Formats: sequence, structure tokens, C-alpha cells
Amino acid sequence: MYSVRPSVSVDQVAVKHLGPTWVPSLALSFADGVGTATLSRNSMGVDVPATANYRTVFERLFPPADKDQLKEAKARLALNHSILDTAGAGVKDFQRQLGADDRKRLDQYLDSIREVEKRLDDSEMILDRGRPKFDEESVKTVPQGKNGMREHIEMMMDLIALAFQTDMTRVVTHSLGGEGGPNYDEYKDWAQAAGAPVRGAHDVHHKAQGGADSPEAKVIASRDEMLVACLARLMDKLKAIRAADGNLLDHTVLLFGGAQISSHSGKSFPTLLAGGRKLGFKHGQHVKYEGDKVPMSNLYLTILQQLGCPVKAFKESSAPLSEVLA
Repeated sequence: MYSVRPSVSVDQVAVKHLGPTWVPSLALSFADGVGTATLSRNSMGVDVPATANYRTVFERLFPPADKDQLKEAKARLALNHSILDTAGAGVKDFQRQLGADDRKRLDQYLDSIREVEKRLDDSEMILDRGRPKFDEESVKTVPQGKNGMREHIEMMMDLIALAFQTDMTRVVTHSLGGEGGPNYDEYKDWAQAAGAPVRGAHDVHHKAQGGADSPEAKVIASRDEMLVACLARLMDKLKAIRAADGNLLDHTVLLFGGAQISSHSGKSFPTLLAGGRKLGFKHGQHVKYEGDKVPMSNLYLTILQQLGCPVKAFKESSAPLSEVLA
């Protein structure tokens, strides 16, 4: 018997050390919400809701430019400060009356308050600095009607590149809506081209017959080819943005992958690590680990440490991965 307890995700650990920014982190997806729609969990193991709407993400990313809206934003920050002051008042006296377990829970609550207070202070500083200058019209145009799977991903990738370029956030996750991915119309086209039954990616993983050369394997290959092309597009955009030392891709770590196999077992994750040349990462290689000897958390730990986060362990990690470092 064993139990699985939800715990903080790696991106939210990075948030504590990479800032300050206007938006601490972005959780993006194909569908608004929690569960398989998000990859992010806070320090209590609670889902951080993901956003699928391009316009909502854009509006959230930047401080208001209008003077009246700016005034309203500052007033909201002041009100939130006041609420936090009220929430923390008298807690120390109450804390003395609690047992050890209850004091620990209260300490977590107080840590959360202090974290929010810091973010409010950071937000005030960024509001005073003002909205960054960029070509807004080039990213405001959203195609009308239903967007296809690739189009949706590319729009979100454009926002990610813009968010990093303007330093409005430094941490982003993007969920494909579960390991199988959303069942967009593209699957029908891929299935027809391959001569395969028309069904969603999840069913293909479970029910496909004939191995790597089967028609349904070709459907998944078409999907993966599209996803890798979208990632390459993001990398090209980041590489084209100059940074103080090199380009933005040199200072950005991109992690892409999934764990969907026929048995649902949490092992043998196909993962692509890109970027971060100036952060000490080495590329151009395929590293394969034997069986269950190396937990995925070792890679997460490596990324956190190379980003400068002062962490010595992450979940079940045993050591950083020297093989991916220059």
C-alpha cells in the first residue's frame, strides 16, 4: 500500500527565487481550470488554475497603461495590503495557545501571508516603473473563430516569448490538456492521411496495434512533429531576442515532454531539454537512464540549481544530473 500526496510543482519553487516580476508565473493550457488543465501546484499541493484564453493572458501580463486604470490598480494593492494587515493581527498571541501541529499549520499560513505581502510590494514597484514598450498591435490581433491546435499553441508561444522579452514573468507552464492532449480536428486529418481509425490520442496510446509502423503510430508521429515544430518556433523567437550576454534563449530553460504510455506507469519519460547555454546546460546528446534508478526530480533539481535557486533537493531527488551540464 502507498499513498500519493500532492505537493508543490517545480515551477512554483522557481517562482520563490526568480523575481520580482509583474506576474509571478503563468499557467497556460488548452482549457481553463485545474486537474489535467494545469501543470502547476502551489506549496500546499493545490492546483494553480490554468488559462486558455489568449486575450486574458495578454491583459494579465502587463501593467495598465491608462492613468485611471493605473490609479485603480494602485488602490487595489493598497486595499490588499490592508486586508493582509488585518489577517495577521493578533496571530502571535493566538499562536502561543496552540499545540505543535497547529503551530506548524499556522506558520504555513503566515509564510503565505508574507509571500503575498512581498508580491504586493513588488507589484507596487513595477507599477511605478510603468508598462514596458513593445509593439502591442503585432500581438493584439487574434484570429476570429475556432483556432486549431497548432494555431492555439503558436499564439501562446508568442505570448511566452513576449513575456520573457519584457520580463513580465520568468516562469511559465503550458499543459496540453492531459497526457493525451486535446482531441482537436487535426487528429481527424492525421488519421485519414495515415489510414487509421479516427479517435483521440489517449485511445491511440491504449488501443493502437502494430507497433511503431502502424497507421495509428503515424498519427501520434504527426502530432509530435507538430509539437516539436511549435517548440522550435519558440526557440527561434527567443534566439532572435538579444540579451546582455548572448540571446534570450541562452538564458532560458525549456523543458518539453510527457509520460503517456499504454500502462499509465510513471516511468520512462521522453523529455527534451533545450536552451540555457549561458546557464551551463549541454546539448546535442541523447541521455538514457536505466530502469527506475534516476528519478525525474533529479532533472528538476538540476534546472532549479542552474537557475540560481538555493535548493538542495526537490521531492525524491538524489542528486543533480551532471550529464546535462557543460
